[in-house]
Amino acid sequence: MSTKEANQPSTQVGEEFYSISDETVQREYVQGRRASKWVGFLLPHLKPGMRVLDCGCGVGTITMDLAEIVAPGQVVGIDRDESQLALARTLAEQRGISNVKFELGDVYALGYGAASFDAVLAHTLLVHLKDRLRALREMRRILTPTGLIAVSDDDFSTIVISPNDSIMHQAMDLWGRYLRLNGGDPTYSRHLRSLLLEAGFAETEGHAVAADYYGTVEETRRFVSMAQPLLRSPEFVRAAVGQGWATQPQLETMGRDLQAWGERPDAFFAVMYCAAVAWVSART
Repeated sequence: MSTKEANQPSTQVGEEFYSISDETVQREYVQGRRASKWVGFLLPHLKPGMRVLDCGCGVGTITMDLAEIVAPGQVVGIDRDESQLALARTLAEQRGISNVKFELGDVYALGYGAASFDAVLAHTLLVHLKDRLRALREMRRILTPTGLIAVSDDDFSTIVISPNDSIMHQAMDLWGRYLRLNGGDPTYSRHLRSLLLEAGFAETEGHAVAADYYGTVEETRRFVSMAQPLLRSPEFVRAAVGQGWATQPQLETMGRDLQAWGERPDAFFAVMYCAAVAWVSART
């Protein structure tokens, strides 16, 4: 295997590579998320009539919640995956939400003029990007002078797993390496306040979100059902073997051990999300 093949990252998204290349897993992972649980730190700052942009909206469940809060204000969700946007449009129609639309978009080159939005959300997006500062500056560009941004991503250093000797520790270590190989950073979010100030925002506040946890057999089974396809994907296997992180037999054993972990009555997994809200201008 050549060096180029060994380093080949997963699904290309514009200038980026998205590590979660399995569309079914991606939808399962995010389609149950709601704004009150995942981005509650943003909600006190939203008011009816505001214009909101949700960057990396996926299937739009959080986006639609935001639309209900700011109605009759307009909300736009952008993503680079048309299949997820199509599902988002269907879900919005089913929920009867008319003040939301979903469009293809690139966070490095947002197709909107300056001062087009009052608020921007970037939830579980920047962790995958190579140039987070560039993306934040572009998001700031389309905000009004009194606008605000909310950003949230998991920090892999906060992962807790039980039992202590679980294969899950090795699996998450490999996934963190893979994310870095593809240009992301699984521990960047603790520095969000600093990063937002560097991007030109005048004032910031930090938050922590403990929404991502699995503490019943049903939940740990669900976690494994999402983790196994990712660890078996050709892109991940090619990277793990090519980089010398694990052999093919070791990866196969890991998959079987993960299955066993998911059936344990004492299994537990959790990861904290670091988040921040920032304002274009200092509040008075």
